[in-house]
Amino acid sequence: MSTPSLLRDAEHDVLCRITLSGTVLDLGGDKRSAYQSLCMGTYTVTTVNADPASRPDIVHDLERPLPIADASFDTVMMINVLEHIFQYHALLAESARVMKPGGNIITVVPFLFPTHPSPHDYWRFTEEALRKEFEMLHLEDVSILPLGGGVYAARYLFIDRLMPCALRFVSYYTLRYLVRLFDVAFAGVAHAIGKKYESSDYALGYIVTARKPITAR
Repeated sequence: MSTPSLLRDAEHDVLCRITLSGTVLDLGGDKRSAYQSLCMGTYTVTTVNADPASRPDIVHDLERPLPIADASFDTVMMINVLEHIFQYHALLAESARVMKPGGNIITVVPFLFPTHPSPHDYWRFTEEALRKEFEMLHLEDVSILPLGGGVYAARYLFIDRLMPCALRFVSYYTLRYLVRLFDVAFAGVAHAIGKKYESSDYALGYIVTARKPITAR
C-alpha cells in the first residue's frame, strides 16, 4: 500500500472527476498505482516504464523517443513523471506526437515537495512555466489546477516525508484535518490584515490538462 499524503489526496480528488474513453498511454506508469482506475469512463491503459518491476506493457527509457506510432492514443497520462526526466521538452513533444487529433493529455507534477529520485529528480515547474510549455506544443484548452496548498500544508508535507512509514500513516490520519483548518484560519488572518495571500501560492503540485487540435496548426 502506498503511503497517503496531502498531495496524493489532492491528485486523486481531481483525477476521479475526469472522464476518459478509448486508449490511454500512461508514461512512467506502474500497474500497481491506484490512480489508473480513478478516472470515470471506459478505457484501456498501456503503461511505459524503464523499470521492469513496475510490470509495464512497454519497457522503455522515457529519455528516448517513444517506440509508438503517431496518433496512436486517445489520452496520454504522466502522473508525477515529468520532474524525473532531464529531457522533458522532448518527452512532451513525443506525448503530443502519439496523441490522436482531438486527444487529451493529463500531467501531474509536484511543486512544494521534497526531492524524490526515481532514479533522478531534476525539475520543479511553476504554473507559468507549465502554461508556456503546453502552449509551445500548440495544444488547446490548457487548464492548470493547483493541488492542495497553503503554508501549513507545505510545512506539514516536508516534515511528513522525514517520518518513518508507520508514523506517516498515524500522522496522516490524525493531523491532516488540523493542518487544513490551520491553513483556512491563516488565510483569514492574512486577508484581515491586508496581506495578499492565496493557498495556491503554496501549491503542493499541479495538474495540467490539454487537448490536441483536430486540425494541425
